Amino acid sequence: MAQLLQVGRAFRSATGIPHEFALRVYVPAEDLDALYAPLLPRALPPEEAGVNQLTEQLARLAAPGADPLPPASEPLWTLPFSCAPAGRRMLAAGLGDFPVFHPPQRLRRSLRLVALAEEEGGQPLPSLLVPEEAVKAAGERVTREHFTPVYARQAAFTAPMAWFAPFTAEDHVESLHHGNRVHRCAVPVDVATRRVVHAAQVVEDAGGEDLEGLGEDLTHLARWLGAFPANGLLVLHYGAVADRFQPDESPQDLQDAVALLDARDDTGAAVAFRRLMHRWLPLAHLETAS
Repeated sequence: MAQLLQVGRAFRSATGIPHEFALRVYVPAEDLDALYAPLLPRALPPEEAGVNQLTEQLARLAAPGADPLPPASEPLWTLPFSCAPAGRRMLAAGLGDFPVFHPPQRLRRSLRLVALAEEEGGQPLPSLLVPEEAVKAAGERVTREHFTPVYARQAAFTAPMAWFAPFTAEDHVESLHHGNRVHRCAVPVDVATRRVVHAAQVVEDAGGEDLEGLGEDLTHLARWLGAFPANGLLVLHYGAVADRFQPDESPQDLQDAVALLDARDDTGAAVAFRRLMHRWLPLAHLETAS
């Protein structure tokens, strides 16, 4: 019965990915570590890859004695470079379209979370849920994965404010999948990096304790993006819980706030920041309520 309850919870939480937000990097095939080469022919679009992960998660939960950690190898995610509006404009200059790929790296990211909990202390839950032997065995399975960058960042219920710095309103993309509208923002990595570096510099120059956390987040985001090729894509995948305020105006709000900070209009910047925060507060309350 307990396993069936776990499956039910997994289905409710994973179907449509209602509350998870992800910032994912997709890169051309030639920029992937050779380890991923055999997976290229079986790459899946993001929506299908999400369903594939859900099926695998349910199967593991339903199987007694199954490994509690995700598999070491799973299908790559893929999108055409032209899915980003800015990418289409670049291709209009005469370049041909090409696919870009995202390695989910769920096992690697899961192990990082366990390690982080151990480093910070006071977080025994991962160790209680995942036996130490399982963690060690999983670590051995990812030793062949030599490519250093982690290709995804995830957040539940709300997206961190810094995540909107790489995008503008023009980067919003809407598509249909089995009758459901799917929302994302997509932009080439080089464009995203320039925007984040600029925002980080403006916030740092503005100073103030209220902006210290945002400045650090922007700096870390810029460093992360610097590990990827310029002709990759940075994609913000929205959780379905944010569908009610799509198309999302948060990228524009953050862009306005940065521009006003740069113009030394602290009052106007505060108004723009407040618009962004008030949009996301109801979702943050959902996380507490759950």
